[in-house]
Amino acid sequence: MKDKLLMPKSGFLSLVLMLAYDVSYAMPGMHGSGSGGATEGPRVSRSMGEPINSPGAELEITYSADGKTAIFVSTREGSIESPGSPYSFDIWMSHSVDGVWQKPIHLGPDIDPTVGPNINTSAWELEPSFSDDGNVIYFTRYEPGNLLSGDLYVVQKIDGVWQSARNWNDVPELPNINTPTGEEHCPIIASDSLIYFSYHQPGVTQDSDIWKVEKKDGVWQEPESLGPKINSPHRDHMHWTGLSKDGKSLIITSMRPDLGSRGGHDEWISHQNEEGEWQQPLNLGDAINTAGEDMCWTFTPDGKKFTGSWGPQGTFDMDIRWVYKDDVPLLKDFEPIGPPPNLLINSKKKPDTDK
Repeated sequence: MKDKLLMPKSGFLSLVLMLAYDVSYAMPGMHGSGSGGATEGPRVSRSMGEPINSPGAELEITYSADGKTAIFVSTREGSIESPGSPYSFDIWMSHSVDGVWQKPIHLGPDIDPTVGPNINTSAWELEPSFSDDGNVIYFTRYEPGNLLSGDLYVVQKIDGVWQSARNWNDVPELPNINTPTGEEHCPIIASDSLIYFSYHQPGVTQDSDIWKVEKKDGVWQEPESLGPKINSPHRDHMHWTGLSKDGKSLIITSMRPDLGSRGGHDEWISHQNEEGEWQQPLNLGDAINTAGEDMCWTFTPDGKKFTGSWGPQGTFDMDIRWVYKDDVPLLKDFEPIGPPPNLLINSKKKPDTDK
């Protein structure tokens, strides 16, 4: 957790502040508790339905390498209450049996450590992803309602037993990029020597910007911004498998209001030029984007489906949806990377506490 709690003035947190004043008609995080923003649904994508979706809010889904386990964020019944916040974001897991998603499992204090990790707390746990071998879960933890408290965390399974979660700064194999006053979140681990991550630091970034950190000669270097074309004065971030296999195209979520934005958060794609510079992103269009909140879309492991969250503008009243990748014109030639590598594969450290 951060040593100091600061409140951002714009971007994603505005959703929380807006909702804080309009929770009288339903429980926070439940459908019907929105602020009445644009409500036109997506034209092409389809709901994943129950039991992945619930009367609560669902977002930020990713999958195991075999596609048979999904891990996502939900405010459904059973989530741990976050004091002082209208939302209680926890991480949940569901298994697919004969092609049917089963009742999600809460990754909290009652879970058998051979089944899953105990990572949920009264804080916000968001943005989870399995490693490619299924033995690590990467995620972000926030003080409720305070996006500048975001830190990257990891939890590891050793000898079939899930251990306690650790801050990235406490793991020698991972770059020391969490800061006391900024938000570090939504990484894409391209390899054991290149990580893209979303970074919000007052006085350094515009809002949440997209950065990278590289390992050279066995040492993680200082992080660098991807530059002013891909980053805007508004909130820009990523979600896990949104990098192409050749490393030259990147899917981003952005609140930028120009360049064909449909409103709220939209999904975009940026390409590198011949010099390796990231270019101004292109809006993915009406197959995905609406005037509402279209956030944190990612790919199934086979690369055939694009899945993410949609809700009315200015709310977290979201459901998880999916669309065939080839039904999004700008994604037809996009070949996504799979789940991130396990960067702790040589580590057998068993942490004593959950920091």
